Amino acid sequence: MAKENSRFEASVTQDIGKHYSQAAEELLQAYQRNKEASRHHESGAFKAALHHSKLSKHHAFNAHAHLNEALSLNERLDGLDFSTLTHLGASGATPSQCQVLQCKGILFLYARKRTLRQAQPV
Repeated sequence: MAKENSRFEASVTQDIGKHYSQAAEELLQAYQRNKEASRHHESGAFKAALHHSKLSKHHAFNAHAHLNEALSLNERLDGLDFSTLTHLGASGATPSQCQVLQCKGILFLYARKRTLRQAQPV
């Protein structure tokens, strides 16, 4: 189970790295589009400058989204208690007693608590 936890943590860390790389690429594109917009503005081609500034804004927004996702994944990874997952596997919990949830690409394992309600005598 410890190997599975380390593999899971490694895959999430790899996903975080991908988001950082994609954010860097988007920021580079935003910078290049902004430079192009400045060149067009200086030459008097205002319509082309507006077009490139919109593209720059679009790339900056995408970079922001990737950075937010990387931060969110990192916070979830920090908050995930791997000892609970190990305990569930070691306790012999069956798939019917456990529940796997997927939230934005991350799998979480929770133990389902079954409560039996007994009829109270009146």
